[in-house]
Amino acid sequence: MDSYIVRGILIGGSLGVFAALLGFSDSIPRAFGMGMIGGFLAGITLERRRRK
Repeated sequence: MDSYIVRGILIGGSLGVFAALLGFSDSIPRAFGMGMIGGFLAGITLERRRRK
Protein backbone atom coordinates (compact mmCIF):
# COMPACT_ATOMS: atom_id res chain seq x y z
CA MET A 1 0.00 0.00 0.00
CA ASP A 2 2.73 2.44 0.86
CA SER A 3 4.52 2.32 -2.47
CA TYR A 4 1.60 3.69 -4.48
CA ILE A 5 0.95 6.48 -2.01
CA VAL A 6 4.60 7.50 -1.72
CA ARG A 7 5.03 7.37 -5.49
CA GLY A 8 1.91 9.46 -5.99
CA ILE A 9 3.07 12.08 -3.47
CA LEU A 10 6.52 12.39 -5.04
CA ILE A 11 5.26 12.52 -8.62
CA GLY A 12 2.47 14.96 -7.74
CA GLY A 13 4.84 17.24 -5.86
CA SER A 14 7.31 17.33 -8.72
CA LEU A 15 4.55 18.05 -11.23
CA GLY A 16 3.39 20.88 -9.00
CA VAL A 17 6.87 22.40 -9.02
CA PHE A 18 7.07 22.08 -12.81
CA ALA A 19 3.68 23.79 -13.10
CA ALA A 20 4.92 26.64 -10.90
CA LEU A 21 8.09 27.01 -12.96
CA LEU A 22 6.03 27.15 -16.15
CA GLY A 23 3.92 29.96 -14.71
CA PHE A 24 0.69 28.16 -13.84
CA SER A 25 1.02 29.09 -10.16
CA ASP A 26 2.49 32.11 -8.40
CA SER A 27 3.96 30.16 -5.47
CA ILE A 28 6.23 27.12 -5.71
CA PRO A 29 5.49 25.84 -2.18
CA ARG A 30 1.73 26.10 -2.75
CA ALA A 31 2.00 24.30 -6.09
CA PHE A 32 4.17 21.61 -4.46
CA GLY A 33 1.60 21.12 -1.69
CA MET A 34 -1.32 20.94 -4.08
CA GLY A 35 0.56 18.44 -6.22
CA MET A 36 1.29 16.33 -3.14
CA ILE A 37 -2.38 16.29 -2.18
CA GLY A 38 -3.38 15.26 -5.69
CA GLY A 39 -0.67 12.61 -5.75
CA PHE A 40 -1.82 11.23 -2.41
CA LEU A 41 -5.37 10.87 -3.70
CA ALA A 42 -4.12 9.27 -6.92
CA GLY A 43 -2.03 6.80 -4.90
CA ILE A 44 -5.02 5.80 -2.81
CA THR A 45 -7.08 5.32 -5.97
CA LEU A 46 -4.42 3.15 -7.61
CA GLU A 47 -4.11 1.03 -4.48
CA ARG A 48 -7.87 0.46 -4.36
CA ARG A 49 -7.97 -0.51 -8.02
CA ARG A 50 -5.08 -2.93 -7.56
CA ARG A 51 -6.88 -4.69 -4.73
CA LYS A 52 -10.00 -5.39 -6.81
